[in-house]
Amino acid sequence: MKNPILIPELRELLKKKNFQILKSFIDDQHSKEVAEYLGLLEPQEIWEILDIVDIQKRSEIFCYLDMDVQVTMVSGQLKYKITELLKQISNDDRADLFLHLEKNVADRLMLLLPLNDRTDILKLTSYKEKTAGAIMTTDYANLYENDSIENAIEKIRSMAPSKETIYYIYVTNDEGKLIGFVSLRKMILSGPNQQIKDIMKKDVIYAYVNDEQEKAANLIEKYDLIALPVVDYNEKLAGIITYDDAIDVIRDEETEDLEKLMAISGGVEERSYLDIPVFTHFKKRISWVIILGVIGLLSSVIMKGFQGTLEKIIILTFYIPLLNSAGGNTGSQSATVVLRAIALKELFPRDISKVIKKEFLISTLICICFGLLTYLGVMLFSAGQDIPKEFTLTSIALLVSLALSIQVVWSTLFGAIIPIIATKLRLDPAVISNPALTTIVDMGGITMYFTLANQVLGI
Repeated sequence: MKNPILIPELRELLKKKNFQILKSFIDDQHSKEVAEYLGLLEPQEIWEILDIVDIQKRSEIFCYLDMDVQVTMVSGQLKYKITELLKQISNDDRADLFLHLEKNVADRLMLLLPLNDRTDILKLTSYKEKTAGAIMTTDYANLYENDSIENAIEKIRSMAPSKETIYYIYVTNDEGKLIGFVSLRKMILSGPNQQIKDIMKKDVIYAYVNDEQEKAANLIEKYDLIALPVVDYNEKLAGIITYDDAIDVIRDEETEDLEKLMAISGGVEERSYLDIPVFTHFKKRISWVIILGVIGLLSSVIMKGFQGTLEKIIILTFYIPLLNSAGGNTGSQSATVVLRAIALKELFPRDISKVIKKEFLISTLICICFGLLTYLGVMLFSAGQDIPKEFTLTSIALLVSLALSIQVVWSTLFGAIIPIIATKLRLDPAVISNPALTTIVDMGGITMYFTLANQVLGI
């Protein structure tokens, strides 16, 4: 956690060149925590502190820094520092950094790297954003099916320092096609003269480079994988996605869906809430607020159409907020559970009739409880109110509870149907659901409420 109180102390230690205490501070903290502290310093100060530790620790801390800090640090720094760092950080983190650099800076830094590293960066940055290829790393270990266990273990021992994970080792043929995988544990427990093909598993779970990143992350979650191989359309092994990257994807996708559900536009910010400028927050929120506000004015127009009803029995206005909140709450609940089921591939558009049946039964049970409570509440809290002689408190209580029951049922059904229809039309259900639900439930509820009042009370 960032602690600004430490910043003056760090700067004082730097000024006095007390590197021993600084190194002790870094060694005692996780690289992530160190990065959070250093992110509050100037780039040159960060470099001075990073120079104290070995290149491995330096690269770990660097990768945990915010992307804007990373970009600033590698722009205009001494060549030997950057070259050493870029060679050490993992392939996917390095590719991500190059995607955020200005073209002239990226071109200049590319010249500092060996040909194979340049080729790797160009490959990883060529994939479309939010695909499996865009988040994979080429730091994987692979073997051949005819390798003996003894030779395979020697290969893994030599390549392990440069690979992101060696818990799974992928087996390819001479053409590079993925044909199986073997765990490090299985290899260690096998005899030295056995061959990889004797112990490898052929039922490989994999993703294609152009699959959506969310699909790849869900495969890792579903099958409890440490890493997921990614292949091209010739089924040649192109890279792997590790579980930590999958967690980041799932978190970002859930954040994005939550923001869309709350009518917040724009992509997920990499920065924390407090680091995002006020104007950025404003831009992400204002558009739907204005749109829904303008549409919400229609509710006033609808109420004006029932002005005669309101003039005769003003008490009806007291329960409009209850009606709207009941519809909004129950509709949002059904929309949320259906959205989640769609995201987890538990529901598809063909299941719409089953969803309607289930949500109708659920909403019926809710409206029985809520309707009865509302009737008792109106009888209790509206007793003694000034009511025209031609109406009774009982008839008004029945009207409000009946209107609320109808609102609960149709709002619940509508909230469940919207995401399914949006999915069928290939629209983003998270974007469509909340704005449409809020607007239609409010306007429809008011119209139904006063129309029902005219019919039941004979106004």
